[in-house]
Amino acid sequence: MSTPIVEVENVNFSYHGLTVLEDVSFSVQEKEFLAFIGPNGGGKTTLIKLLLGLLKPDSGKIRIYGTSPEKAAHRVGYVPQDVAINKAFPISVLDVVLMGRLRFHGKTRLSKFDKKAARNVLAELEMLDYQNRRIDDLSGGQKERVFIARALATDPDILVLDEPTASLDTTGRTELYAILKEINKTKTIIVVTHDMMVLSSYVSSVACVNRSVHYHDDAEITEEMIQEGYHCPVELIAHGIPHRILKTHEDEP
Repeated sequence: MSTPIVEVENVNFSYHGLTVLEDVSFSVQEKEFLAFIGPNGGGKTTLIKLLLGLLKPDSGKIRIYGTSPEKAAHRVGYVPQDVAINKAFPISVLDVVLMGRLRFHGKTRLSKFDKKAARNVLAELEMLDYQNRRIDDLSGGQKERVFIARALATDPDILVLDEPTASLDTTGRTELYAILKEINKTKTIIVVTHDMMVLSSYVSSVACVNRSVHYHDDAEITEEMIQEGYHCPVELIAHGIPHRILKTHEDEP
C-alpha cells in the first residue's frame, strides 16, 4: 500500500478540560473521498481544525504529506461552514475567488495570472458567467460553488469541506456532490456531512466521529456503523434528514 498523505496517530484534544477527541487514529490515502459523520458536538469540526493546523492536539501526532499541518497548509484548500459575507459590501464572485489567490502568495496586489487562475476554476465549476455578479445575489448552491472555487484557486492537493450542503435542498445537495466527485478525480476530499442518504453514491470511505473515531474503508452506511458513530439507535429517513434520534445521546461530550 502507498504511503498515506494524512496520518493521525493517538490524538487527544480537550476544551477547558472537557475531552472532545480521545485516542484518534486513522489515515487517508491520495485521492480518497472521506466523509466524517456523527452527532452534533461529537468533534467533527474540531477534527477538521486539527487537520488544518488551526488547533493543536494535546497529545498525539498529525502529519500531512509527512510534515506538520502548518507547513502543509499550502497543499490544503478549506471551505468552512456558514461563510460570512457582508451584504452591504458589493463584492463580486471573481473577487471572492481571488481572495484564495491572496492567501496563496500573501501579496496585496493580484496579477493577470491570478485572475486567469480564478477564472479557470470558476469555469470548471460552471460559474464563469457569474464572475461579475454580487455574491449575495446568488442562490445557496451557487454560493457554495464560489466558495469551493476560492478554496481551489491555489490548486491544492486536498480539499476539506465542513457541511457544504447544510443550506441546500435535495437537488442542490445531489448536484454539489456530483461536482465534488468530479474534483475527486484529481484531488483528495475530506467532507463533514449529515447527508448520509447521498454518501454511498459518492464517497469512498467513512469515519464516524463521536469523541472517538471509527474509520471504515467503505462507503456503505450500515446499522453497525451508525451505532458506532452515534451511540444510540437511529432511523435513516430521507435526503436532508439524516436520522431520527430514538433516545438521548448519553455519551455525547
